[in-house]
Amino acid sequence: MGFRLATATEDFGTDLRLAIRLAAGQQVQGLRLNARTEVRAADFSDSALRQLRHHVEEHQLKVAGLYYPSRHALADAESLEQRLEGIRAACGIARKLGTSEVIIRVGRIPDPSQAAPEPSPNMPSNDNVDSLLFPFSFAPSAASAGGTRQPSPADHFSQLCEILNDLAGHASRYGAALQLIIAGCDPDRVRQLLSRIQAGPVGLVFDPGACIMSAANPVAFYRSTWQHVGYIRLRDAQKDVDGGGIETSFGDGAVDWLELAAVLVEANPDAWMCLERTGGDQRAADVADAVRRFRSLLPIA
Repeated sequence: MGFRLATATEDFGTDLRLAIRLAAGQQVQGLRLNARTEVRAADFSDSALRQLRHHVEEHQLKVAGLYYPSRHALADAESLEQRLEGIRAACGIARKLGTSEVIIRVGRIPDPSQAAPEPSPNMPSNDNVDSLLFPFSFAPSAASAGGTRQPSPADHFSQLCEILNDLAGHASRYGAALQLIIAGCDPDRVRQLLSRIQAGPVGLVFDPGACIMSAANPVAFYRSTWQHVGYIRLRDAQKDVDGGGIETSFGDGAVDWLELAAVLVEANPDAWMCLERTGGDQRAADVADAVRRFRSLLPIA
């Protein structure tokens, strides 16, 4: 039984050519590229893309996905068109690099069942009208002062679905598939979102470290969503005392890797499994150690 392991170029902290050589020295089969900082579609001609793919394959590797790490959630109004154009461009070059996976950040999935607009954090509610905090205020209506109805979480959910359908359809025309990094670990919400994306293939990015930071059990979340998983980011993390979380090096966090490895062996996913370290002072060394330790848990030929 074989598993496709990969590392990410940005974790080596060096130029792309050297990162490829360093990755070739590890026992992995793939290398994930960054479409925003390393392989920008506008900077690479078809000839340059062929040369890059050939260079990767010369080192006995394959391109294990193209990652477009936007600064904001996918549907965030700030720089929306620029973000979408960047993702579309990444979809256009993925197959030329020998991969189909385009990995994007979605953010949190809005509640599709909540039709009431969310109140502004600076607006008074029915609970604090005439309070000392807002002594001369009235409770807000469902409409803004101009009479325009404020968008609800259900509206935002519909907008997100519309954007993803547009991107999925675009990716499909180029033989690519979107892999979605979603904030939060609500299996029902994930299934609701994916069921609404019909224009092209989409998959879920499973990240055990993100599960820990969201106070979710990675094994339980994977078991409930494995049919939708199209890409795996292998990160470790610890839950923070303040309610957040922090990524750690492999084995220093709260992920039960022995249990998770057994579940992965049972499911035998054919998705790429990318060992990553997005923080810390020695990312390359941490990734190399993670590869060695994770390989020891799996029957990899």
